[in-house]
Amino acid sequence: MDNEDIILCFCKHPEAGLVKSRLAKDLGDDHASVIYKTLLEETLNNTSHSGFKTFLYCYPDTNHPTLKQYREKYSIILKKQSDGDLGTKMYHAMMDHLIDNKNIILIGTDCLEIDAAYIQQAFNQLNSDKDIVLGPTEDGGYALIGANKIDASIFQDIEWSSEKVLRQTVEKINELNLEYSQLPIVRDLDTFKDYQYFSTHEKYCHLF
Repeated sequence: MDNEDIILCFCKHPEAGLVKSRLAKDLGDDHASVIYKTLLEETLNNTSHSGFKTFLYCYPDTNHPTLKQYREKYSIILKKQSDGDLGTKMYHAMMDHLIDNKNIILIGTDCLEIDAAYIQQAFNQLNSDKDIVLGPTEDGGYALIGANKIDASIFQDIEWSSEKVLRQTVEKINELNLEYSQLPIVRDLDTFKDYQYFSTHEKYCHLF
């Protein structure tokens, strides 16, 4: 069915040495990959509970057995990420769907705080009067971007993985005279300090 609100989720193959490099410096590649897998599955659990159709955009491809298991478990659709830098991949993924669907939300797999309620809040903004919605992170980036109209420039000349990502993105949005809103700030799980926070947090410790 077209004209839906849908979720796009970016992920990598959950393999040791390929994911969570910053976390691996303290915990080792194997432990970091286990945590990544936990984050990925919890993300899909949250999108499933939200009730919105979810597309899992995979890197480098969709052939990993764990991802195929998740496809069946969570009734998601696997897609391969396009070539290019992160911004190019994000833009192409969103453009794949914006022609036929009403609102698109794109997330990663690093943020346990993006639950079904947070996702619904994002769609509520897009279904009111906003063109774009952002879910900012404590480190100056964003963990969610949603849109019903988009322009390639929003993803160009961004210093990805820096504290400037959110500010630079907002500047691009303002240059286009698009209406946007920001959701409550969330925390990614990228570093050992983040791991300590979530693994001892009453709401999330059971995952670890």
